[in-house]
Amino acid sequence: MTRLTLALAACISLASTASASLTPPRQRSLFGPEVSRAQALKLSGEAVGSRTASEFKVTERTEVLLDGKACRYADVPEQATILRMEVTPDGKIVLRLYFRSGK
Repeated sequence: MTRLTLALAACISLASTASASLTPPRQRSLFGPEVSRAQALKLSGEAVGSRTASEFKVTERTEVLLDGKACRYADVPEQATILRMEVTPDGKIVLRLYFRSGK
C-alpha cells in the first residue's frame, strides 16, 4: 500500500512539471518593447518632433534582418514588428532594421 501511495505521489508531481514544459516559451525582445511597423513610423515622427517617416531612407545597403536572418525589405510581412533600427549619425539613412515576424 505504501508503494502505491509513493508511486501515485511521484506521478502527480511529475505531471505538473510535464505540463509546464509543454507550453512554448514566450519570446521577448532583448532591445525593449516590440513595436509594429505602423507604430514605429508614428512614434519616430513624434519622438523627433517635425521629422516625418519619409525622411528615413532605406537603401540597397540597408541590412534587413527578419527573425535573425537576412532578407529584402519588400519580403518583410506587414504584421512584423521592429525590434531595433540603426540609422546614420545624421538620422536620415537606415543602416540596419531588425524585425520579428508576427504570430
